[in-house]
Amino acid sequence: MMRINLTNVISKPAGRIGSSFLLLVCLASMMTGCVPAPTSQIPIAEIAVTKGHLLVQNHTGHVWFNARITIDDKYTYKADVLPAVKSSLPLSDFVDDRGHGYEPGRLSVRKVTIDVADTMGNIRHFHW
Repeated sequence: MMRINLTNVISKPAGRIGSSFLLLVCLASMMTGCVPAPTSQIPIAEIAVTKGHLLVQNHTGHVWFNARITIDDKYTYKADVLPAVKSSLPLSDFVDDRGHGYEPGRLSVRKVTIDVADTMGNIRHFHW
């Protein structure tokens, strides 16, 4: 079995460069798993309204969990999951605090608020 004297290898310039490079690679690979999750993701969305639906385009690139969408500060829709694509939400599924549904033919949408929790549990708001 061949024995290598590490002091001879490290004392040579090529050995020092090689060991320095190896140390940098090890540190870089360890640090890539230590990146913290985003803490203040602000919801970014594109909103459109049709006769019977509210169209929500989630532009964050992340799925929204437990999203609450409110029309005109009165009618609310709760979504367990809102994907990072365009979603079509029926206006009739929005209800007020008494359980009355939104009436698309009678009312017009003036304001939309989306409330989403970030990774730290803080509620972030998007207003349209």
